[in-house]
Amino acid sequence: MCVKCDNCGAEIGLDGVCKFCGTVLPPQGPAALPPVEPGWGAPPPRPVFSIPQPRVPVQAASPKSRWVAILLWLLLGYLGAHQFYAGKVGMGLLYLFTFGLCGIGWVIDGVSLFAGSFRDRYGLPIRV
Repeated sequence: MCVKCDNCGAEIGLDGVCKFCGTVLPPQGPAALPPVEPGWGAPPPRPVFSIPQPRVPVQAASPKSRWVAILLWLLLGYLGAHQFYAGKVGMGLLYLFTFGLCGIGWVIDGVSLFAGSFRDRYGLPIRV
């Protein structure tokens, strides 16, 4: 048999204390104590609130095309055209003045473009 709290309607524990609001139920029988007024000797009810959920990014990939980036990499990659296309102006200028980091950066970018791990200036992967 389950006893409900008169204050909030939650279940009363075996010790006579409400599990939710802490209201004390007076003992039953001839040795009953006088009733306890709500709020005296019991903690106030806990406020109900919701925890805000983290925002989920709407866009999971860059709006830039991977095939355009590959074409720019093939034709003008040593001048950093694919870096400029991805929005990485600093890397584009570095490639422009060093001819694709002497060819080493050009090769590394080619591998990352074909593997699908090349990212734009915001860190989003370039879409297919």
